[in-house]
Amino acid sequence: MAEEKSFWTTVPGIITGLAAIVTAVTGLIVALNGAGIFRKSAAGNQSSTETKTVVRKAADSLPGKQADQRRFVEKLKPVFSMTEVQIEDHEYKILGSSLEAITPEINSLKIKIKYKNNSNYSPATFWNEGFRLAIDGSLTAPSGDLSELVERHAELAKTVTFEVPNNAKNLALHILDVGKDISIPIELV
Repeated sequence: MAEEKSFWTTVPGIITGLAAIVTAVTGLIVALNGAGIFRKSAAGNQSSTETKTVVRKAADSLPGKQADQRRFVEKLKPVFSMTEVQIEDHEYKILGSSLEAITPEINSLKIKIKYKNNSNYSPATFWNEGFRLAIDGSLTAPSGDLSELVERHAELAKTVTFEVPNNAKNLALHILDVGKDISIPIELV
């Protein structure tokens, strides 16, 4: 009597086994991502205003020498001219901010904002499209991925992130809502 082959040694059996492994690994990755394993630390989302560092190159003080790779640190703190804005049924409150170096030329400005939807009728979108940063007069979109739906009579605090050149002189946060543009000047001290 001829011996039968095991299902797992046939081509359909091998393909089925590989598909099961790929499905299991994909499910594991999705579950770990949902649990926050692959997300960045939330240290930038603290509620108080922080002082971070901006890294700049320092020139060598000896005559005839080129600038070396030593760096000095300058502490900068974003200060907003106002921290609360109300536009019709929508309230915005700046809870804190931080400025930190990404590269020697670019900084990351993170602004934690609490949004409150006081509408009696519908949910509202709390997203990047509602914010711009004027950098020396030019409007710039946020670099983060803020996109939340806030139910009526509810509030949510999230961080809006912008990339700011190290040599920026004038900054202003623009809140765009219900056809209005509210500008809040920012001073780096």
